[in-house]
Amino acid sequence: MNSRLTQTGFSQRVRLEWLERTANLVLAGNDEASIYNALQELLEDKLSVGGNAKRGNREKVITILMKIWVRPPRDLHPLQREGLELLSHLPREDHIAVHWGQACAVYPFWGNVAAHVGRLLRLQGTAAASQVQRRVREQYGERDTVPLGFHSPSLRWSLSPGWPRPSCTLIPTVRWR
Repeated sequence: MNSRLTQTGFSQRVRLEWLERTANLVLAGNDEASIYNALQELLEDKLSVGGNAKRGNREKVITILMKIWVRPPRDLHPLQREGLELLSHLPREDHIAVHWGQACAVYPFWGNVAAHVGRLLRLQGTAAASQVQRRVREQYGERDTVPLGFHSPSLRWSLSPGWPRPSCTLIPTVRWR
């Protein structure tokens, strides 16, 4: 099975504005090295401040951002192009859905978590972290990284007020901590 489909993905904090910046750098035609340097500069006072660790939090977040918008897996290149096209035309308040979709395609774990949350919300109106964790563990097995994934703020992304499709609010907005 494809390792992308079986890995739990990332456990670093990834902010929406960082995804926006990365996608905008790609849309502006910057090369990979320029985007990497711009992200280093953007995050230097936000993550691993004062540190130069080879795989510190800043490097991990940049790897995630680069994988989502700069160098996604080859089979996702058409989706990346369409996503970037949408970002260039949609109002900014609608961008979160495109970022979420691209992140879920690159890191399917998050799509699976959202699906479990959506099912629970549809069935009972609530989605406790313990219930979601149990279902995810059933799917992925007992891994140390499964509970860590639930601490990621990416699960806190919420759609802007007035989003035109209420069913889209199934994107998890619960806090897992």
